[in-house]
Amino acid sequence: MQDRPWRARAVFLALLWLGWAGMGVARGETESVRSVRVHAEAEESVPIDRAVVEFVLVSEGKTPGEAEQMDETRVGDVRKRVDSEWGGKGTWRTSEIRLQPVTVEEKGKKESKERIIAYRVTRREAVELAEFARLGGLLAVLFTAGVDEVTEVEWLSDRLEPLYRELLAKALGKAREKAELLAKAAGAQLGPVLKIQEGGEHPHPVARFGLANMAPLAGTRNPLAAVPVSGGEMRIQASVQAVYRLW
Repeated sequence: MQDRPWRARAVFLALLWLGWAGMGVARGETESVRSVRVHAEAEESVPIDRAVVEFVLVSEGKTPGEAEQMDETRVGDVRKRVDSEWGGKGTWRTSEIRLQPVTVEEKGKKESKERIIAYRVTRREAVELAEFARLGGLLAVLFTAGVDEVTEVEWLSDRLEPLYRELLAKALGKAREKAELLAKAAGAQLGPVLKIQEGGEHPHPVARFGLANMAPLAGTRNPLAAVPVSGGEMRIQASVQAVYRLW
């Protein structure tokens, strides 16, 4: 009966030793695995066939109702002018309409107070253009129609997603070619892939325009031809990092 504690301690020490031994074998196997890490890219140009133009209209009135009415009038005028002068109807969408009071600070003898002097409506609107070649004319009409700011022009392509998938496969093929070359140089044979990590991003070229960009339009008889629009294509890049086992 007295040797039971000793036996229990002996069993515990044996299990502990076996555990450490197993961990050592696992570490040895991990360290003995030879591998090669490679990086490869693939890119291609794609034509731009659509664009989304986002702009801002700011309207003010003495009352909230007056400010909202002014906003409705302005956005209606912009849409009519675009449809008539630009010669085509775009796909319109409203992303935000925000009504805020306009205040001034009045300083008194004891304390300062804020007084509401007007109300302001800020509208963020966007129009999608199905013909990228006509982007310059659309921008010119928007500015001559009196929009306060064109905040963003996003270029789009219907081939973006399928082409990106093709480029991913092409990049992985290049990565394997690199790995095979390195394995041969090291006197080894290339084994299975152990890890693949996708890199790269979908390109979304963005051009920003402000009122300063339209300064040359002053006194121009044909403002539709005065807005510079660069590029008719964009580049798509895909990249991968892969780890291959070496035998």
